[in-house]
Amino acid sequence: MKRFSILFILIVFVTVSCAGANKVGWTKPGFPFYQEEFEKDRKQCIQRLDNSLDSEAFGKALEECLAKKGYSYETLPEPSSDKEKGKPAEVAKTVGKVLLVTGLCIVLVAALAGYVVVSALAGVH
Repeated sequence: MKRFSILFILIVFVTVSCAGANKVGWTKPGFPFYQEEFEKDRKQCIQRLDNSLDSEAFGKALEECLAKKGYSYETLPEPSSDKEKGKPAEVAKTVGKVLLVTGLCIVLVAALAGYVVVSALAGVH
């Protein structure tokens, strides 16, 4: 039972890892986001802050300053590398990712089932 629990946790970890991490960053809602403008605003905020603050307090103060300038820290959409891609290409890409993750999960479950069967047979002898 202990082995099964460990393997179950491993499967859950691998499955969640397949999903990938969300990209987060600074955005300015309602306006086009320009990196140069953001860097300029960020430098202004840093210059106004007290450099004697510890890193956590400095980060919070910087976040508050940028928020006053209209920025927010949130999940960003994945940039498209090819501007000519149409809707069918995006759907095909998404379907491909889903099939890949599904296939990996099936292989993982099959490996787990094989391990359980082999360890059960080894325990019988």
